[in-house]
Amino acid sequence: MSTIPHEKFRNFKASLVQELSGNYSANKIDFVESLNRKLAGWSNFYQFTDYTAMIYWKLDHIVFWRLGHWLARKYRTSIKVLMREWYRRPTSDQAKTWLLFGRSGRGKLCGVALRRLVSSRKKPFRWRNPAVNSYLNRDDQRSTITSRYRDVAMAMSHS
Repeated sequence: MSTIPHEKFRNFKASLVQELSGNYSANKIDFVESLNRKLAGWSNFYQFTDYTAMIYWKLDHIVFWRLGHWLARKYRTSIKVLMREWYRRPTSDQAKTWLLFGRSGRGKLCGVALRRLVSSRKKPFRWRNPAVNSYLNRDDQRSTITSRYRDVAMAMSHS
């Protein structure tokens, strides 16, 4: 059983807060896309860990409100006005989040939703010992001795 190390969580949180604390001239669509890439990469890296719900909730909370403050500072308006305009459900089965529309830095008209970590995939970790090494290009069949507990116990009891 493993969980996300607290130090890694703190460092990732600090890097997100640092990014969301400045650069108000950045394009909002490109900015949210870069945030989504970071959040997706981090959640994919820790998808096999246990007890992630609270850490994911904390990160979601921090990123959601920091992005709200970033947008309010960028557009010099209140968060209340921004939430009326951009706080929506991306699809009917997803939770509400920031759903931004506009032109990207490349001039393309698009919409982007802030990624939520709580809805990211989680998988149980399973040890897997493959019969062949996928990194070596070998065609020959290796003969390995497999032993069972009963056979080993029987052999040890007769020695």
